Amino acid sequence: MSGPGQETSVGWALFQWDGRIGRRVFILGSAFWMMVNAGLVALATARGSDETLTMELLSLFFASIALSMVSLIMLGIKRLHDIGLPGIGAALLVIPAFSLIVFFLLCVWPSSATSNRYGPASNARAG
Repeated sequence: MSGPGQETSVGWALFQWDGRIGRRVFILGSAFWMMVNAGLVALATARGSDETLTMELLSLFFASIALSMVSLIMLGIKRLHDIGLPGIGAALLVIPAFSLIVFFLLCVWPSSATSNRYGPASNARAG
């Protein structure tokens, strides 16, 4: 369990690198960003010929892509910590040749059953 000042939250799960997360949180966080970005693309393409609105939605889409990339790296770092590996490997999530393979491995690799140097248990902050 988390100590005082170490509460887990959605903001922690998506945007901070301390602690550990399990497969479910990693997959749900990744799916959240996929849905947000897909929704923005659908909105931009459904607008048709209104170029001003399409450009605004496109700029919002690119901002969302940047935010989701940062979040995916943070999710990857915590997922690697959960496995017991250093978080630097999360950089492979942004390299196209490796991203799908690394993403798949992070989705299926089981969590470390015991506490490790990154935290006491899955889905918990380092204390």
